[in-house]
Amino acid sequence: MSGAEAVPQELSPARIGELLRSRRFGRSIEVVALTDSTNDDARAAATRGVPDGHVVVADAQRSGRGSQGRSWASPPGLDLYLSIVARPALSLSQLPPLTLAVGLGVAEAAEALTAKAPRPGQSRVKWPNDVWIDGRKCAGILVEATSVGEALQALVVGIGLNVNRSHWPEQLRDRATSLKLASESPTPLDRAVALCRTLEAVERWIDNLVEHGSAAVARAVDQRLLWRDQRVRCDRIEGELLGVADSGALRIATAAGMRELVAGQLVAIDDHD
Repeated sequence: MSGAEAVPQELSPARIGELLRSRRFGRSIEVVALTDSTNDDARAAATRGVPDGHVVVADAQRSGRGSQGRSWASPPGLDLYLSIVARPALSLSQLPPLTLAVGLGVAEAAEALTAKAPRPGQSRVKWPNDVWIDGRKCAGILVEATSVGEALQALVVGIGLNVNRSHWPEQLRDRATSLKLASESPTPLDRAVALCRTLEAVERWIDNLVEHGSAAVARAVDQRLLWRDQRVRCDRIEGELLGVADSGALRIATAAGMRELVAGQLVAIDDHD
């Protein structure tokens, strides 16, 4: 945390420790006021040998990034920008469903934090790495791995979660939301509580993947999959979105038959991502 000024009390390590109920995730934590990217910081920490579950959380980022090289706007004092160093007992070939497992954890936390639990499914996983609530994006996930050959050394699980933001650039106004907006809360939500609930749920789903395999993750994702049974386009492939294969691949019924896609940009037909 060299050169970093103190962050607001709501994200203090001591307070996070008081609220946290996870076994590993967040038990080792670094809280900074400003950084370029928490994923970069977490990768450096992983190289230093920090334990499984070490977390870097920032009040703001200069160069936050999302999937496919996109930037992730990270204004101070509003949202959560965090990266988890995870060392699951998985091989590289078992990693593809992990991003979806993280998405399930974030979706469950978002649903609980917005009091959506009485209405299951309001929080959706958008394949492969976003979480939407009430039809708008509230979180993005970026998982990066370091390995030696086929041996996984560490994962860096980056999560950007809109907690209290209420304004976006014009091109995002109809597609973005925050937990505060979704909950219709008149006051800002507690970011420390949101952080702890997110870490607990993500830990639980990564452990579920390790213990029970990818099929359990795929079944749970199918129940929350955004645009399931609707017509979608993934890059140049169009058809009906059927669900997710155990491998984490997207299953689309096209005019030429069922396709399983392992990468691509998913949009609803006549919609924009």
